[in-house]
Amino acid sequence: MENEKKQAQYDTHYIANRMARTIGHVRLVRSMVECNADCTEVLIQLAAVRGQLDSICSSIMAQYAEQFAEEYRRTGDEALIEQFKTELARAIRK
Repeated sequence: MENEKKQAQYDTHYIANRMARTIGHVRLVRSMVECNADCTEVLIQLAAVRGQLDSICSSIMAQYAEQFAEEYRRTGDEALIEQFKTELARAIRK
């Protein structure tokens, strides 16, 4: 792999659609809060939003991992594995 850092690609159309649905869900939860909805219902909906965001992150990460695997298969460059592990750790750090 070149010394330049390659930008990872992912299916932008798919991710943008998933994000739009999640944003709509967040707006619904905001409306629930503004209407003083039951705490349990708000928490259930927030958990659903968190699940949607986790799913989006997983989808992006899976596509990213496939790119690294493809590049590794193509080049056999062992440094790619360490690079992927470093970037994965940085991405999932909480």
